[in-house]
Formats: sequence, C-alpha cells, structure tokens
Amino acid sequence: MNELLNWEIPFDRMDRLALEGGLVQARVEQVEHEGVRAWRFLLTQRPRDATKEGPAVQGVVRRQPQKVAESYLAEGLSPLVPGEQGLGWGGLELAFWGCPHREAPPLLRLLTDGVPYPLLALSFPLGAARYLGLGERVGGLERRGRRYWNFTADQPPRPGRDPLYQASPLLLRVEGDRAWGLLLDESHPSLFDLGFSHPAEARLAVAGPTLDLYLLEGSLLEVVAGLTRLTGRPPMPPLWALGYHQCRYSYADEASVREVVEQFAAHGLPLEAVWLDIHYMDGYKVFTASPQRFPRLAALAQELSDQGVRLVPIVDPGVKAEEGYAVFEEGRRRGVFIQDDRDELLVGGVWPRRAVWPDFSREEARAFWAEEVQKFAQTYGFAGIWNDMNEPAVLELGGAEPPDKALPLAARQGVLSHLEARNLYALGMAEATYRGLQALGRRPFILTRSGFPGIQRYAFVWTGDNESRYEDLALSVPMLLSLGLSGIPLAGGDVGGFGLDAEPELLLRWTWLGALYPFFRNHSALGTRRQEPYAFGEPWTSQMREALRFRYRLLPYLYSLARTAHEEGLPLLRPLGLHWPKEAAAWRDDQFLLGEALLAAPVLRRGERAREVYLPPGGWQDFWSGERLEGSSFHRVAAPLEHLPLFQRAGTAIPLTEARYPTRSARWPFLCFRVALGPEVRGRVFEDAGEGGDEGAWSELEGVFDGGRLELHFTDRSGHSREGVVAEVWGIAPPTRGQGYAYQNGLLQLDLRTGGAWVAWD
Repeated sequence: MNELLNWEIPFDRMDRLALEGGLVQARVEQVEHEGVRAWRFLLTQRPRDATKEGPAVQGVVRRQPQKVAESYLAEGLSPLVPGEQGLGWGGLELAFWGCPHREAPPLLRLLTDGVPYPLLALSFPLGAARYLGLGERVGGLERRGRRYWNFTADQPPRPGRDPLYQASPLLLRVEGDRAWGLLLDESHPSLFDLGFSHPAEARLAVAGPTLDLYLLEGSLLEVVAGLTRLTGRPPMPPLWALGYHQCRYSYADEASVREVVEQFAAHGLPLEAVWLDIHYMDGYKVFTASPQRFPRLAALAQELSDQGVRLVPIVDPGVKAEEGYAVFEEGRRRGVFIQDDRDELLVGGVWPRRAVWPDFSREEARAFWAEEVQKFAQTYGFAGIWNDMNEPAVLELGGAEPPDKALPLAARQGVLSHLEARNLYALGMAEATYRGLQALGRRPFILTRSGFPGIQRYAFVWTGDNESRYEDLALSVPMLLSLGLSGIPLAGGDVGGFGLDAEPELLLRWTWLGALYPFFRNHSALGTRRQEPYAFGEPWTSQMREALRFRYRLLPYLYSLARTAHEEGLPLLRPLGLHWPKEAAAWRDDQFLLGEALLAAPVLRRGERAREVYLPPGGWQDFWSGERLEGSSFHRVAAPLEHLPLFQRAGTAIPLTEARYPTRSARWPFLCFRVALGPEVRGRVFEDAGEGGDEGAWSELEGVFDGGRLELHFTDRSGHSREGVVAEVWGIAPPTRGQGYAYQNGLLQLDLRTGGAWVAWD
C-alpha cells in the first residue's frame, strides 16, 4: 500500500483525454433520488465497465439527458458542455487526463488489467472558493493547499497524517452562497490534490480503470443534504445509542464490568452501555466468550439490562485460523475468506496470530457474517456491535508486521483485487452486521472505525485512537464537522482521549464537549490512567455529573436532530458556515452549531477560563445566564469549569426534559422548551418508542413576540399523556398580565399543557 501512497503522481506528464473518439469512453447521465438531481459523468476503458454501478450511490433513477447544440440539458441542473478542452459545468472547466503505462508503478499496471491508462484524473482551477469535505481528516475544516488520499489505513489521527481510517472521496466547493459537490464513486484509491502540487489547480486522480463522477450544485445546505441522499441517509438510531457510554481497553472480566456499573450507580452518574474490548473473547476468537473471564456472560448481560445498562462487544473481522473452531470451519467450508494471488487461503495475523479475513465484497460472505452476528447477539444478549480493525488492519504477514498494516493489494476478493475492494471492506462488514442485528427485531446499533460513503446507512463512526491531549480535544471538532459535511452525521471521538494519561481538567472539558457529540463515549487504552467520570474524585466527579446530566436533559433535542438526519440527511454538528457561508468569520474550527439553534464554543486549551466567541448575524442568548447578545461580532465570554459556553439563536425553542436515566422511551413525560425570543418563535420535537419500528410523530411549538406581548402555542401529536409541557424564557422582566404563566427571579414559565399561553408587558 505504501508503494502507491508514496507515489508522486506525474500530473504534468499525463495525456490529455478526448471525450469522444479516443481510448476512453465518456457517458453522461442525469440521476434523481428523493428529489435530488445530479449529473453522473463516467469514463471507462473496458466494455464491461460501461454498465458500472458504484458502491456509494444506490437506488437512483438514471436517465439519458437531452443533448442540444453539443450541450447536455436537464431540468434543475446547469448544462454540461463538452468541448475540446474538457467539460464545462456550473462555471467550472473540468479537464480529464490519463496516466500512461510508462509512468505508473508496476503494481498498478498489473492490477488494472492492462487498460490504456492505469490512472485517470481530472483537474480544474481552484479559484477563490473554499474547499471542504473529504471526511475524516486532520488539519482543520478547509482543504486547500494539501493533498489527501482515499485509501483506508490503520493510522490514528495525528498532525500531518493521511490517510486515516475512513475513505471519503467527496469534495465540497463553496463560493459565496453557492456550493458544488463532487463525489468520486470509486472504490479504487483516489487522490485529491487541492493546490499542493500546483497552487492554482485542483487535481483529482483515481488509481483504477474508471472515473465515476457525480456533480451537484445549489446552496451548501442543499448540496450536503443531496450528497447524503445519494449515498444513503442514516436509519433512526435506538434512543439508548444517544446516551452515555463507558469503555476501556479492557474491562477484562465480569468483576471489572460489575465494578464499573456499581461505581456509576454509587456516584449517581448516568450510564447507558458498557463496552467490551478484545479480552472478553476466548483466545481472540470472534463470536466467542472466555470461559475463565466471562463464564456467565449471557447472565451478566441480562443482569445489567435489568438495571438499564447494555453490553456492546468488539467484533473484529480477523477470524482465528484454528482447526475445530466453528466459525473458521464453517467459513472455510463455505469459501468466504479472502485468498492470496495464488487463489489459496490468505493467512496472516491480527489479535489471533493466525487469522483469515471474510471477503465482504461477496454476498456469500455477508450472509455468513450476518448469521454469525445474529446468533452471537442473541446468545449473549448484546445490544449492539463494535466493528474495529476493519480497514482491515493486519499485524502480521509472513512472520513480520507489514509496514502499512495492510493485506497485500494483489490479494483476491472474488473477481476483485484488494486494491479495488479495500476501501469497501468496512462498508460490507457493516452491512452484514446490520442485517444480523436487524433479524433480532430491533433497531441495529453498530459503531465502526473504517468506512466509505454509504457507511452511514448502517453505522455510527468514531475517530479512532486519539490521545489525552488538548490538541486532540481541539482536533475532534473539525474532524466531526467534516464527517457531518461528508454524509456521516452520527459520529464521535473518544472522550478523554484513548492513549496517554488523562488529567482531570482535560477530562472535564472533554466531557462537556462530548455531551454535544452525536456519539458520547469515554474510552481509554490498556496501561493508561483510569478516566471514568468518578476516577479523579471530588470536586471533579460532581462537575462531570452535571455534564452527563445535561446530556440527558438535551436528549429530546438530540433525538429530534437524529430524526432530521434520518429524514433530510443534515448533520447534527454543523460548522457555522453551513448556515452563513458568506461570513468569513463563520468558518472556524473551534466553534460549531448543534442543529440550527445551539452554538457551542468549547474550551480547547489548558487553564482557560474565558474565550473569544464569534456570533453570526442575528440575535443570540447566553444559554446559561439569559444575557442577550448581538450577532455579526466577537465577544469575550466567561468559560468556567462548570460548563462550556453555549448560545441559543433568537427565535428558536429547544426541547429539553428532566435528566432521567437510564433511557426507556423517547416519549417524554415532561417537556421544557427553552425559548430565545425573536419576532417569531419555532421549535419542534420528535417522539417515538425509542426502539423498534414505531413511526413516531413531530410536535411543534410556535409563537410570536412583538416586544410587548408573547404568545405561544404547542401542537402535541405524540398521542401520549404528559406530566407537563412548559416553555421557559430567561433574563426577562416580569409581565404585567397573561394566562398560564409563572414568574420568579428573571425566569418566565408558560404552561402549555392546554395548548397555549400568553403574557404581556404594559
């Protein structure tokens, strides 16, 4: 793999491709899916590729566009205009290139089967635009000036490292209030060089025989939602997945797991799930439990479930190659494992030092794995599955650790080489795991380290082996924002840091930030200092308890945002620039929006007790004090240890509830809408059973405020009884009259159980 990643692609010595009558064939299609329209432009060199279907884009309607005066036309799309120099689209001029055999590495020439050009590329002027996306990366939100490989690698997020675990060949171009989306639906390795080799030019390359490009345009919100609809929106997660999770490498026996659960209960700390790393297995054999460490694992899972705590085990793809081991024997009998270039079983090492890997590019292997997942989860009572080491990572080949920790690229996966199939490995594994859990009749929950566009159809993502450093705390913000922009809305980073020793202040700051992550899990490595929320004693435990309790108060809002991701494809965590793309100051790496209503400015440096915050245009309100602040400006705000700076957008109403745990249902007996006043006030909440196939319903709060009168109405479609529904407004003078309200010490509460309430100031 390193041979390819270290290759300096000779862009300046490539052949310019003619789009008609040359060695490469061009095909143009208009595609539609759920109201999204896009162009597809496909370059092929072999007849069999003319009917190619990409792995990321699925279920779309394909149409042949109208061609008028050499231009391709389709309703709602800018014309595609082929010319001698390339392809014109939306103000961009795309040029296409081929790398001849003499310039390509021998391995690439071999594995691309003698096509005229083992690598295809396109280029276009960078202009003055911003460039975003490309998924999980280090180095901030903006991509200009660097180059990025899309080739999954077991490489933790550190400054300057690329690629990482995820492959996301998806680029966003933003200029003013217009955006363009370019998706390379290619599993072959691809490179995005955005001004690194040439400061004024973008160069995109695919190390394979085809170039399959999708083109979208519109507002940035429209393009992000459109790309997610093309590649698939996430299913609705179970409610418990949005709670607090605790993990360590490793809670290595039943006594350790019980101790953690007992300590959380003793300290009054919310806990939704405990995670099991590799030491729960019998000899590192997947789908087994150690008879010494976990002799009664199913009983333990039931015991914890009765307390509202779930167990989630790690499941790696490496299957121990051991005679008599049922999973290995059955997989070998069914012929589902990857083979080497001699068509013999490929044996290497991961945690089990002799291991084989399922070939998830084949339906037979996916069906086999789904069956094993179903039996495993059902036997032991597991609530979800954690897919790790699924780039796939390899720790031993031929008696030594390969320098790139990867399988040989010439290994065979059905009719594909590993070069072509590697980026899809985690996607196939997640699909199989999803099918196995779905067969149990509940909403599947899967966490994955690796992935490709479409991984959000099956799994949450976490950002891998970070470290207990403020640099990694800060890095998590742009990484998660970029994942959201790239179609992966349900993601998180290891709270507290996985490697190195956490300090109490760092853990507290990270726990407050993690309370806003879509996925909220504390995770630490073998041999490091313990970092559970109670690990450092008082006053830290009480302060971390408040962060965890805030997460549970926020669940109605988070669950509603998860529903929005499911319905519309929009991320939960959003850069400010997603809503204010023309504001230069909105493109920050140290602030973000949770939905549209809540702006967070976490503390990302040791010892800080204040920080500068940029508030975009409009009115804002300090979430904690109720102080009203003007937008389009910077503010110096206090940042005490007790919470992180939060600001609510004027005119919004955020649904909160009481901090009750463990979670049982996403039908909230008590709702409290936190209102930030504006001329119009809007908020909504989605409710269902929190599990299963319940369709659920949206309920809305609407209101008006003219400075002298506030009137709110709540339309409750949930169909269940309430203990109470209130709206609260902080930092406001006492009203002189009204109906259904109470006021004390700057807090106005309006009772909405009857559907409406009002107050006025004479």
